[in-house]
Amino acid sequence: MMLIRPPRFLSPSPSPGTREPRLRRPLDASRIFSSPRPPGRRSRPRPRLVSPSTDLRRLTARIVDLTRRRQLAQIMEEVEAARRRVRGGGLLNTIVMNAVLEACVRCGDVDRALRLFEEMRGPMGCGVDDVSYGILLKGLGIARRIDEAFEILESIEKDSSIGGPRLSPHLICGFLNALIEAGDMRRANALVARFRMVLYEDHSVLLYNLLMKGYIKSNFPLGALTVKDEILRQGLKPDRLTYNTIISACVKSAENDKAIQFLEDMKEEANTESNPELLPDAVTYTTLLKHPAGFRK
Repeated sequence: MMLIRPPRFLSPSPSPGTREPRLRRPLDASRIFSSPRPPGRRSRPRPRLVSPSTDLRRLTARIVDLTRRRQLAQIMEEVEAARRRVRGGGLLNTIVMNAVLEACVRCGDVDRALRLFEEMRGPMGCGVDDVSYGILLKGLGIARRIDEAFEILESIEKDSSIGGPRLSPHLICGFLNALIEAGDMRRANALVARFRMVLYEDHSVLLYNLLMKGYIKSNFPLGALTVKDEILRQGLKPDRLTYNTIISACVKSAENDKAIQFLEDMKEEANTESNPELLPDAVTYTTLLKHPAGFRK
């Protein structure tokens, strides 16, 4: 026997008291005040707000990258554009401007570096620090404007410089290295003699390594051996760079026997002190191979 299902309108309706409550989606408060979105269109993501410090870090990295390419004009254009963006022509911080100062020195425009330095330390500038003075001193040394560099050092020594820089080995060594690169050992030695107490305060061999490099660039490379004696008198330990520089001085003077002896001293000291940082490296052997006859011996 076939059962026929009665139509829906004939089926008994549930009583009002037994009706199940309808589940409703919780109300989103943000949708109350938002205009309805047209159908078929996606909402655009809101742009993220970038903090000013993040922008300045990116700008500094960009300046460093352009400095490697020697694109000083592009650096100045982007810095001016950044100034216009910062509160309608505001100030960039000292870190960014130090990077620009370094770019001027690296690209050989010391006059622009001086103008920029004066702008930084002026009443409307971002200020200068020890790094700013170190960069400027290095630039003056490279440009052979030694008298101006000494005037700055004397003003720092008298504590009359804007920004309160402190005389330190790091501040002077940039200028010293510029003199050494130019082969001006007379002025380099005068600088060391003038600020000996400052340069020796950190008890580092960095100063002596720089002086030895200067003797190699001059016509008296064996003068580097006297510097090594001074290192030992000061109670300091020569490092790998010290030995490599001495070996280079011996090779340049055709003193191959002395070069080989320093190589053996280098190995012996590394083994005695269990210091692998003293072992000869690729630079050591490359220097010796410039005179293969002496090296085979």
